[in-house]
Amino acid sequence: MELTAAEQELYSRHLLLDGFDQEKVKQAFVAVRGKGAAARWAARYLAASGVGGLQVEEPGFCTELLALAPQLRLSGSDPAPFVCAPCGDGPADGARAAIDTLRQIAAPEIAGAERRGPAT
Repeated sequence: MELTAAEQELYSRHLLLDGFDQEKVKQAFVAVRGKGAAARWAARYLAASGVGGLQVEEPGFCTELLALAPQLRLSGSDPAPFVCAPCGDGPADGARAAIDTLRQIAAPEIAGAERRGPAT
């Protein structure tokens, strides 16, 4: 499944990342666990990153997610091969969980790599 010209423009920053496969993200279906703020932010970040489908536990998230990413498939019952389960209750916790999930999807060879801090 190739990216359209519009998708290439939309995800141009992702395409600059070495080893990051945006086409895999587009095909991925992710279950976001939780109903709090972290889960909402994780779902937002995943939708904005171009995942193909999301399963959320909170139905109230759906309208916002579809407004953010109209191409998004939402499902409440299909099994999802990827699970995003944020720990904590803030936006940063949701972002961290979304990034970890995107690494598993788009760059599995670096998903388990040790995280590095800023260069000193």
